[in-house]
Parts: sequence; C-alpha cells; structure tokens
Amino acid sequence: MIVSHRWICELVGIEVSAEEMAEKLTAAGLEVEGMHRFEVPDGVVVAEVVSMRPHPARDSLRLVTVAHGEGQQEVVCGAPNVPEPGGKVLLAKLGASLPPSEPGGDRFVIASRDIGGIPSEGMLCSESELGIGAAGEGIFVFDRLDPSLGPPVGTPLAEALPVGDIAIEIGLTPNRPDCLGHVGVARDLAAMLRVPFAPPEGGSPPAFAESVRTVVPVSENVVTLPFSGGREVALEDVDASLGPFSLTVADAERCPRYGAAFVLGVKVRRSPFWLRYRLHVLGLRSISNLVDATNLVMLERGHPIHGFDLEKLRGRRIEVRVARDGEKLTTLDDVERTLNADDLLICDGEGPVAIAGVMGAANSEIGPETRNVAIECAYFDPRSVRRTSRRLGLHTDASHRFERGVDPSDAVAVLARAAALMAEVGGGVALTDAVDAYPTPITGPTIHLRHAALEGLLGTAIAADVPPRVLEALGCVVSPVESGWDVTAPTWRPDLGREADLIEEVVRIHGYEHVPTEVPRVRPSRDGTAPRLKFERALRESAAAAGLHEAITMSFLSRAQLASARAPSDAVELDNPLSEERAVMRTSLLPGLLESVVHALRRQVSRVDLHQVGHTFHPSDARLPEERTVFAAMIAGRAAGEWIGGDRDVDLFDLKGALTATLRPLGLSLDWTSEDGSGQASPAYLHPRRFARLRVSTPEGAREVGVAGELHPDVTDAVGLEGHRAAYAEVSVDALFDASIARGVPLAPHLPRFPSVTRDLALLLDRETPAGQVVRALTEAAEGLAERVELFDVYEGEHVPEGKRSLAFRLVYRDPEATLTDKRVDTAHARVVKAATSELGAVVR
Repeated sequence: MIVSHRWICELVGIEVSAEEMAEKLTAAGLEVEGMHRFEVPDGVVVAEVVSMRPHPARDSLRLVTVAHGEGQQEVVCGAPNVPEPGGKVLLAKLGASLPPSEPGGDRFVIASRDIGGIPSEGMLCSESELGIGAAGEGIFVFDRLDPSLGPPVGTPLAEALPVGDIAIEIGLTPNRPDCLGHVGVARDLAAMLRVPFAPPEGGSPPAFAESVRTVVPVSENVVTLPFSGGREVALEDVDASLGPFSLTVADAERCPRYGAAFVLGVKVRRSPFWLRYRLHVLGLRSISNLVDATNLVMLERGHPIHGFDLEKLRGRRIEVRVARDGEKLTTLDDVERTLNADDLLICDGEGPVAIAGVMGAANSEIGPETRNVAIECAYFDPRSVRRTSRRLGLHTDASHRFERGVDPSDAVAVLARAAALMAEVGGGVALTDAVDAYPTPITGPTIHLRHAALEGLLGTAIAADVPPRVLEALGCVVSPVESGWDVTAPTWRPDLGREADLIEEVVRIHGYEHVPTEVPRVRPSRDGTAPRLKFERALRESAAAAGLHEAITMSFLSRAQLASARAPSDAVELDNPLSEERAVMRTSLLPGLLESVVHALRRQVSRVDLHQVGHTFHPSDARLPEERTVFAAMIAGRAAGEWIGGDRDVDLFDLKGALTATLRPLGLSLDWTSEDGSGQASPAYLHPRRFARLRVSTPEGAREVGVAGELHPDVTDAVGLEGHRAAYAEVSVDALFDASIARGVPLAPHLPRFPSVTRDLALLLDRETPAGQVVRALTEAAEGLAERVELFDVYEGEHVPEGKRSLAFRLVYRDPEATLTDKRVDTAHARVVKAATSELGAVVR
C-alpha cells in the first residue's frame, strides 16, 4: 500500500515529518518499507506567452517569447499545444535542474543551446519533464479555458501548484483492510498522536459541493428511485425525462448491500492538476476527470466504487445476480470472459455490465460522450469475490480490497463523497435522491475486555484510562462494566473478534515501549537434548558436510504432484485446503524436492544436490494420520571433471557417494543390493534397472532402511526434466537411529602399527555382475587380511567382448598384529583370484 505524506497530514490535521510518520506507523504495526520523494525543481516559474513566430530553419519548431516576471526572453519550442498570447506556461530558466528522465539517470540542467541557428535560453516544460505527472505529449498550460486565471507571472513552481510530496510504502498485512485507504492509516496515526480524528466530508482541495442525501426505501431487496423530473437539476443540458430507476438484489447473501448515487450533466475532460498529481504520487495514471474521481475516493476510503454511463444502462435498472453457466462478458481490458454459476454479476435490463467486485464491462464504461453517471458502492462477500478473481485470473485494485473486506457501513458516506467530487470536477449536479438496498445491516461484534486479562497477557500494569481512550480513538464503542469494558468493534475492522485482538490494539497504539523487556529464565533439561534430536541434527550436519544443500518443502501438495512423481497416492486429504495445489498431505518427500530441482535447473544451475529430513503422512485407523520421519537426498544435472570420462549426467553412483559420505561419520555403512527377499519390484518412481535397496548392519543382522536409484524417465518427463537424469534416495530416520543405537558410539580405529601391501586385480566379468558382489567375494577370500577393496576403473569397449566389462580393483592387505611377508600376501592374493574365477566366473586380465 502506498500513501501520500501530504494527504495523511491533511486528514490528521497536523503537520508531521515523513520520518516521524514512518516511525509511528511502523511502531503501530504498519511497517514502512520505503519512501520516495517527489522533489520540486528550482528555477521553474510561471511565464506568460507574449508572441510566437515560426522558426526560420525548422518547420516543426516555433520561437516563443514569454514574460517571466524579470523580463522577456525567446525560447525554441516544438510542442503542439503552446497557447495563444496571454496563456500561462511553466518556464525552466537557465541553470534549472530537472529530474532525470529514467530512474538512476543524471539530472538535466538547462543551459543555453543553439537550435537551428537560434539561441534558446530556457525551456517550456511538460509535466513528465518536471517530474510532476505522466503527461508528456505537450507543455503544461494553466487554465486553458480561461487564460486570465492562474498564478501571477514569475511565481515559482512550488508556490504555483500543489507539488512536492512523499510516497510512503507500507507493507500491509492481510488482516488490515481498513488501511487500504488513507482514512484508515490516518486514523491509526491520529490515535498514536492523540489528536481527534474524523473522516472528511468535504475532502481535498478544492472544496466539494454539498453532500448527497441518500434515501433508503427497501422492500424485499428491491428499491425504485423516481427521478426528480428536473426539479433539482438546474443544468439545461440534462435530460429531465430519464424516468424511474430500479434496483434488484437477487442474492442478498453474496451482496448484503448495494447503493447507487447519480450525477447528471457532467462533461468528460482532463482532471484538474491537483487530482492528477495526487494520483501520480500514488502510482496511478490519470484517465479522465470522472474515472479519476472514483479512483481518488477508493484510495481515500479504501472502498472501491464504479461509475456507469447512465445512458448505457438498458432499461434504467440494475440487477445483482449470479451468472448463468457459459454467460459471456467483455471486461474493460477488452477480454471476453466466460462465466459460471459461481460468479456474481451486476446486470442492467438486458445483460451483465460488471463482474461484482472485480471489473466493469466495456458496454457501460464512462467515455467521452458520457453526460449522466450512476455511481455504484456495494459490499460483496469477500469469499465470492476471491473465488471469481482467482478463477478468471483478474486481480484488480477493487478485488484486492473486496477480498480482504471493505466497510459495509460506509456506503452512504462514500456515495456522497464520490458524487460531490464528480459533480465538482465534471461540472454537473449530484441528485439528492439515491438508492441503497441494505435489508439486514451488518454490525461489529461486542467483545468483553477484562482489565485483568489485559495486564496478564502484557505482563505489565496498564492505567485504567488507557484502553477506552485507545479503542475509542480507533472507532470502537466502549462501555465500562464491573470487570472491564464491553467493546463494540467498528465494521471497518473485521479483524477484531476476540479479547486478545483488543489487547493487541491497546498495546500497539499505547506503545510497545511501555511493555518492559525481560529475558525469561530457561531451565535446562536435566537429561539434556534427547538422543533422537541429536541424531537428526547430526544427520543434517553430515549431509551438508557431504555437499548436499538442505531443502525445506511444503507438507501440502496436490494429487497431480503425487501422480507426476509416481509417489504413493494413498494420501491424507485436507478438509479445508488453501487451494487445489495444497489439497493433500505428502506421502513422500520426492514431489517437493523435484519441484526445487526443476526450479534450479531452469535457472541455469548446472548441478543440484539437495537433502531434507521431514515427515510423510499416511492414513491410519487412529484419530491422527501416521507420521514417518524420512531422510531424502536428490541429485540432478551435470557431473563435471569426474575421474572416469569427461562431463556427464549424474547417476546412481554419485548418489551412492553422497549417502556414504553422509552416513560414515555417524558410524553407519549401507549395503546396496537389488535383491529383495519379499520379491517386491522397484518403487514406481525409480528406474527398474538402476535402483538399489539399502540395508544397514546391526548386531541382530542386516535391516532394510530405504531405497535409492535413478528416477524413472516418465517421472522426469512429467515434471519438465526432459533430457536430465536425476537420482533419489529415501531412508527411514527411525531405522537409521535404531541401527545407530544398536551399534553404540562409533569408535575411531587404532592407527596401524604395521605396513600394508597393495595389489591390483583386473577382472573380466559379465556386465550384469554387481561390483558390490565382487567386493564382498574378494574380501571374504582374503580371510581377514584385506583391509580395503576399492574399485578404481571400469572399462567397456575395444578388446572387451560384448556383454562383458573390465573391473579393476585395488586390494590393500594388512595384518594388524605382524608384518606381512611376500609369501602370506601371495597366498592370500591367490585365494582372492581363485574366488573370483570360480565363484564369479571372472577372467583375470
């Protein structure tokens, strides 16, 4: 939310510096995230056109002589809208410094320039060149309709026009819809400054016409307004035979209130400068005087309104109803929208003219020929607006406010304000008759606030006069009772519904500095951190040390994500999901990690290494779902500079290295095998030939703890990883912890006292023979002398038969009790070779 410093000061009624305002608002929970100053350039003055003549060398230019209060001078100008002699413009004199044309650019300093052989000592400026507006198609001209009016010649720009302001950007939380208008922000600031506050009835300069009187004839949600037949309209160009105007609200639940006011005899033209400048400071583009008036009222009150061309409302009626399935409407952005029965519409006598709370239609918009206007001010159910806005992909200033909840009680004031302003800037007359269908008024809740509860929650004493003073300043109605106060919340504060909400209001306005800061005493646990928590922390730290970045993914996801990842589909459904994308609980960490990997690879990250310790959720017969704690790791992308070959995609063995490096510091080692005693196939999300089941050794025997493998091509294709390989592992943390407890505290081995002997062995084996099986066979054949067996080369190609591959192993022999002799090593190595040839069918190369 962006607010104008000058406008807030006008509403509060006192001058407050921008810095103090930012400090106060931030302290009240309206965090100021930034400020932008709209500076007024020096050296720019009001000048009067004296004469004009063509440029002798440039057909598109003219020589304009202007008087600027200290004499006359001639400037070269190419603008098409230079007024006739007597018209007043803005002149930047020599030395004037104008704002940069682009953010971060250099300022433009006015200097004498030779243009086509004619010296030009100054510049007639447009709004955009001066930084006081967006209009740049021509120079700024004062009072085109009456050149005799306007500031005296020579008046500096800062005195001639209401310029110079500071845009304050507030990071507004969704629970404060009242601060989506300047009145709400000003009310909070006034409460903090302890000054009286009342929403304006006249408004910003210039003074507005008398407020509109609203009549409320309600009968079964249908109201009819007979126009006054010209009795209250003095303008000759107003059509006095408009006839009756009727309003029908067919769905009062989704539209509890709908009002309309009428302004006749207006003329569409450019807005006055003060209005254009105020919108410019707040980041809105000026469109026309009538449309700008509706936008200004929205920014002031936080309540969106909409203006209809009264002549285009067929049948002189408005009906609020839901759409019919397939009904179409072309909105103001020239897009045809297809509606359904959940969309609320504003219709005239023949069809829809607006999507309620979202956007108007092109068939009733205010245009250059508009003379009579109907102004809508309504309260729509926030959930209804939110659903329609999301479904149509239309997020507008109006829907943003209606979704969060506008004030249902301010329709009369908003209509009066808008009609008066529109009559002022459009030159028309606001009718004193209006319509307002409001069959069941909405009131704020009455909440009991106990003084003892307030002091108990804040932990400090609060004077008895503070709560009523603060709450009344915020618009609440406070009645003292024996134990505290009964507080009726205003309708513009839908976030106030319980006692704790009122306590928060008291302390944020009274000031958090009145609440003493005390560091609570923390009693350390007698037993220290639980072993399970220590293990999970050590697991995370070890994974990070192994090069796996920790990821945090959402526990909620969609069934489509589960299906794309081929994760288990038996998921726990949420009764009230945030959206369809967050409708079920995850059954695996795979979908969330996949989403993170895709996000990274699409942003030119060459390799992604992730891990996460998290919960998965599974249906159970108990009251709550079953939660399982799992450790997951995923790698994807390119593995550059590896020792076997050049650049390549990561594979299962890269993942194996990462898992080994993660678990080794915890005293755990994994056994990788594709065998499964239960006969189960690989998980659906893993490649059927590139996966392994993971077991960990315990004193009671090997225990399966998880699976690992390369993702199935159908999974990578479904999530947008075409052309990439990815490997994923999911391990039970409970199983790892149990294995860790069973193994006891890992002990570092003694340093070897005797030297080792190294032998290399190259074997020609069937391509399908797992390297792990070979390592186990060689280790067992060495009968305890093989300290380490490592695979260091894999070769397939020339001189290797089809279906075979060469595996080269390095064996490190060592006897911990004595120095090995050549004979003992030769004997042990011969047993190793024999085991390889007889048990595995290998051929020694």
